Amino acid sequence: MSTDGESVRLPVMNESQAVGATAELYAEMRAHFGFGLVPDVFKLVSTRPEFLKVFWDGYRSIFSAGLLDREIKELIAAFVAREVSCGYCVDAHVLFLHLVSADPRLEESLRVTEIDDMPLPESTRVLLHLAGAITHQAYRITDDDFEQARQLGWNDAQLLEAVWTACQFNWVARMVNAAGLSSLGQLADQEASNTA
Repeated sequence: MSTDGESVRLPVMNESQAVGATAELYAEMRAHFGFGLVPDVFKLVSTRPEFLKVFWDGYRSIFSAGLLDREIKELIAAFVAREVSCGYCVDAHVLFLHLVSADPRLEESLRVTEIDDMPLPESTRVLLHLAGAITHQAYRITDDDFEQARQLGWNDAQLLEAVWTACQFNWVARMVNAAGLSSLGQLADQEASNTA
């Protein structure tokens, strides 16, 4: 186990070294993302294939289907990352906003400090308020927070998906920060990219 790029605080299994369940999961990821490599974030738990599988399943539970538009889920992920100062995660989800051809106002909104000042529909801002509350003070969320979102058109299934997305990316951003992953491509596996 090693890191070919700038190191992180825990060992990782790069693509050229992966065997068994880790290699199988990496192959799924390469096929899913379509750019021939495994995003660095997944490598953070690669030495424990059982963790990697849970992480991969959680990611797909958010982005493979659902009731919320992909761009809304990417915005929630990027917003949560911004709130916990996870530069890697913000960059990754802004990249995905570009890849899904999202409205440029979504990325622009991430540069605005106050949610209510973001150039977004009120219905989108209410989801960000909920994601912010989950991130900073989940214990203070009330029935009124959910009722306000319902009044703006979100149904319970969509709200559950928004909460799930915010919760998933809270743990991801904290894992990234704790492990010391700071930039896209930081754990680039030169051997794997030369054979891809």
